[in-house]
Amino acid sequence: MPTNNWIRFLRNYGPIPTNDNMYDETIQRALARLKMQPIELPAQHLAWLVDNFRSEECQSIILTGTAGDGKTYHCRRVWLELGGTIEDWNGGEKIQRLSLGFRQLIIVKDLSELRSDESKPLIEQMAWDVADPNSPRVYLMAANHGQLLEKMKTAGSDKTTSALVEAVENLLVVGRSGNSAIKLDLRDLSRSAAAVMIDQVIDAVTLHPGWGGCADCPALNGATCPIRENRERLVGTTDNGLFRRRLGNLVEASEQNGGHFTIRQVLSLVTNIILGHPDARDGLMACTDVAELAAAGTAERASPYRNVFGGNLKPSRAERTEPFRKLNLFGIGSETSNKVDNMLVYGADDPALVETYRALVQADQVYGETPGYKRAQQSYLEGDDPTAVARFLGLLRGQRQRLFFTISDELADTLDLWDLTVFRYAGLYLETSRALAEKRGLPRQVMPMLVRGLNRVFTGMLIQNQDELVLASSGSQSQSRTSPLLEEFVSVARKAGEEVALLGDGDGGMKLVVRLARDDPPEVTLQLSTTRFEFLGRVAEGALPTSFSLECHEDFLAFKARLLSAVERRRFLDGDDRSDGIVLKFIDLNSDGRASSRSVTVRL
Repeated sequence: MPTNNWIRFLRNYGPIPTNDNMYDETIQRALARLKMQPIELPAQHLAWLVDNFRSEECQSIILTGTAGDGKTYHCRRVWLELGGTIEDWNGGEKIQRLSLGFRQLIIVKDLSELRSDESKPLIEQMAWDVADPNSPRVYLMAANHGQLLEKMKTAGSDKTTSALVEAVENLLVVGRSGNSAIKLDLRDLSRSAAAVMIDQVIDAVTLHPGWGGCADCPALNGATCPIRENRERLVGTTDNGLFRRRLGNLVEASEQNGGHFTIRQVLSLVTNIILGHPDARDGLMACTDVAELAAAGTAERASPYRNVFGGNLKPSRAERTEPFRKLNLFGIGSETSNKVDNMLVYGADDPALVETYRALVQADQVYGETPGYKRAQQSYLEGDDPTAVARFLGLLRGQRQRLFFTISDELADTLDLWDLTVFRYAGLYLETSRALAEKRGLPRQVMPMLVRGLNRVFTGMLIQNQDELVLASSGSQSQSRTSPLLEEFVSVARKAGEEVALLGDGDGGMKLVVRLARDDPPEVTLQLSTTRFEFLGRVAEGALPTSFSLECHEDFLAFKARLLSAVERRRFLDGDDRSDGIVLKFIDLNSDGRASSRSVTVRL
């Protein structure tokens, strides 16, 4: 059976080692053994690092982050760019030294790999060097978040070392050392958004020269090779990149929910999409598997749209593997709509659905309307096989997953694409966040939806106001679920110093901002994650606040409490005197659900 060494090598990027340094060294050994050209992965800080160490006023750099963020990869690329050899790098030394004219560059591959008797003198020497403008030594150090400060604090308690520790703490927290005498900077690679790198990773894998070894492969005698098929679908030549765009959307929405993807996780995900098959060893196909899978009629189980979610792995393993665990939170495959399921089940015979069925299911003979799917569909409709229901429902799950990545942009609204996920408003969230980042106008439905959702949370009533924020209480600044007393109407549109707005947060996300009629108190803000945005959308359409997320409900009640405190402070500063009596403003709802106020004065 013909074997492409590139496919053998690619398997190394599957869900394997977690140690950063070990992982990089494993890859380097595999490259040497199989004589493969390395994958050129995104290294967004590389040019800056190289320029720094070549400059006359260079400073030492710490690269931090979580395991898999590419710290060791950056270090190796810097080493090679500055004249080091790959043979020396792969020699096994934990600390590498490179002469740069009158300077010596000291590269620490992974601080956590050093024993205390190795790290302590290194850090103490580094403390002296970064504080000495004439020192001939500069450092590039890779260190995981958890190990960085722990190693630093156990190194020593002298004045010089303590100054280094304080500078590192400041760099981690506020982004600057606070001590201009210390020549040190830090880059946190965990702050890099995977969503902006995913296209680069896909290209690095799918366009690698190693794929040339698949040309003229005779193994299948003209049959479809699922490995090549999956690779071509990720390349995106037939769908104009739709598959990878939708994948990027999921990764971006997940990251805005706090689900950080390391570059290693993205690489593992892309590898799994291409090579995944549940019947292969470790769930990853090799060239030797392909003919056997084709002969058994199971090649369709290599669907890249299932592999995205770890469908080729045992459920317990997929749940333990970070990228699949994060992506499975979207529920794609389990969530659906009547439009989609009716088309998948009845579309072949329903005149109203047949055109869509042909375009979305029948047109894909590899992973859509396969012979296996057609047989299961027929058995299900005929009802003559008691096991047909379970079998067909399993296939439906895979088809829903496929459709999320293949429904065209033109049909996305018609078929309610994001109804195939738990986060039905995630598409609108992404559209809004990109509009903010690009300083474009927001989708017109966004602010009315958010304000209506907020008002229903703040009052506990199904009110329709969407041009003003209704701040209500139960008579105190409590977090009561039902609040019949009006405290304030705040204009959404900018008016007399008041405003309710959405702003970008600089990291691809957004925050809700409420400004009152004076600078003191300052504006009140709340970060809007994918989940919080979804919560407000669902409440705006009529869902009970506690039915989707109790945690979100509490977050927004706490936000209301901060707004009420700001209103009270504004009244105090404005000299609002109510000593002669108390005016209670009750919320009344008119026939169209709009809130208005009704005042009652209580004399003291």
